[in-house]
Order: sequence, then structure tokens, then C-alpha cells
Amino acid sequence: MSGAPVLTMTIQVRFADLDPLGHVNHVQFLAFMETARVAFMHEHGGTLRGGVLVARAECDYRREISGSTRSVEVAISVESVGRTSFVVRHVITDGGAESGVGRVVLVAIGDDRRPRPLSDEERTKLLGAPS
Repeated sequence: MSGAPVLTMTIQVRFADLDPLGHVNHVQFLAFMETARVAFMHEHGGTLRGGVLVARAECDYRREISGSTRSVEVAISVESVGRTSFVVRHVITDGGAESGVGRVVLVAIGDDRRPRPLSDEERTKLLGAPS
């Protein structure tokens, strides 16, 4: 899917993100992913903005992010698209080294707050134009 949109953003690491061991707490990896995902949906989500629910979130922790780190990069892209849901992949890097990889399943919802099929337009927006 070479035409699929990718968003990379820099996220500041705050003192509040650290735990007593002096590194970024594992829960903050999910918060970094969420921050990037919200920006991604605003830029590439089209009619899905505000119309999705998280069905699953997972993160593989590759290495710790030290307390001296000032910012991380999060790259996010759509990995796959189903009938009512899609999977976004997040890669968190610190100084160019991969610190975490996460996947989140998002489900499109209708006005009744129930899952609904993705439209062809939404699929195209998520997957990007074919190259």
C-alpha cells in the first residue's frame, strides 16, 4: 500500500510521563499513540473524524525511553481495512531507535453508536490513492 497516508509527529515527553524508575511509564506509550492517532484522523480520517471507537489497543515495548528524553517521534499509518473496522499501526522512536510498536483497531460507528460499514470514500481516504 505505497499510497497509504503516513503521519509522523513529534511529541514532547513531560516530567509527568516518567515513573519512579526514571523512564517513561509504559502507559504513556499508549498516550503517545493516541495523540498521533487523533492528529492522523483529523488529517486523513475524512468523515470518520469523531465517528470511531477503539475496539482493541496493543503495544509491543522494544526498549525503554529514558527520563532524559525530551521528545519522541510517532509514525502512524493504516495497516488494514475491514468491513466496519480498520487497524492503525504506530511506531514510536526515540533518537531514531524503535521504542514501541502499537496497533489499534478502530470501529466506524453510526448515529446509533453501533458499528456501521465503511464507505468506499472512507476506504479510499484511509488506504490512499493507488500508485
